[in-house]
Amino acid sequence: MHSLEYRNVYLTKSIYAIDMQRQTHGDELLLPLKRLERRKYIALTSPRLTSSECRDIVGSTFFMIFTSLQLFSICFLDYSLFWMLATMSYYGHQESGLEVPGYIDLQIKGGGFVADIMRGISNGFRPLTQKTVLDTSHCLPLPVEPNYWRYAEILGICLFAWLILLTEPYLLRLRHAIMRCFYPERDHERALYLHNKILTERISVFKFARRRIRAAFMYQDHEGHISCLNWLRGKLNRCCCCACLLGAMTADVCIICAKSLSSSTRINCDTLGCKGVYCPMCFSESNNKCCLCHRPIDYGDLSDFSEVQDSSDDPEADSFTQQQARLYSDGYRKQRREKPP
Repeated sequence: MHSLEYRNVYLTKSIYAIDMQRQTHGDELLLPLKRLERRKYIALTSPRLTSSECRDIVGSTFFMIFTSLQLFSICFLDYSLFWMLATMSYYGHQESGLEVPGYIDLQIKGGGFVADIMRGISNGFRPLTQKTVLDTSHCLPLPVEPNYWRYAEILGICLFAWLILLTEPYLLRLRHAIMRCFYPERDHERALYLHNKILTERISVFKFARRRIRAAFMYQDHEGHISCLNWLRGKLNRCCCCACLLGAMTADVCIICAKSLSSSTRINCDTLGCKGVYCPMCFSESNNKCCLCHRPIDYGDLSDFSEVQDSSDDPEADSFTQQQARLYSDGYRKQRREKPP
């Protein structure tokens, strides 16, 4: 009820009820979520998993992999031992008996103490049986056939455990529905908190992403940074087939939200030499202005610090904008490496 680890990232019925109530009063609505928000907040019945749920599944998956391998090794060793002993017994019964090699029999005649001793010694070296062929089947192993139903039970338990592992995140979401049924007041408090949190973050998340992209493009090293793909394009630009192949390897994405774009949804900046590529939603959020070649005040970001100049007199000192650009550039490279959902 009051745990700080409670995953309050799901859009429950209380969230929709609060949003409908705000609509009747003419307040700002939460739904539908923005693209950057849909990565973090999902509906309670959504098949998509959050980052925390993915981490839990990965940890449980490694545990189940090692457990399954251990059980498989035990069953495989048990059956292999039975197969080896059964093979030995089968081929052992196919062979004839062991022939007793010839021996020299020593007979002691006469009586007396010495004769009795010599007779006992000679009897000690005489074979116990007088048969010419010995039956070796009694020495062969008799393996017990393994219980295959136990193997089936172990396999069924492993499959059931894997099923629980895959459905655990979805079943744990039932806690939200149970809380809404038995503790509606607490559920309303959590929903109201999440509603206000998303609205508060909405103001800053898009601005921060736009500032990060602007800093990354404005202050990156255009001359010293050459990617391997661009180098290949430069070498193979004379070949039409190679150029088409290399061009198809990287699809156009929005520089702000990293959404994959097609020819119908791609919006390019009209400025000559500008690398701005946007999706319709991000471009409209920026007042239909490119954030790379326009000033922040032009696209509605009145608090952007990228226009602030450094007052230092030292020409070799890093300016304020360069320091912030490095921070944003690192985050931008990380975002571009992530595959969009």
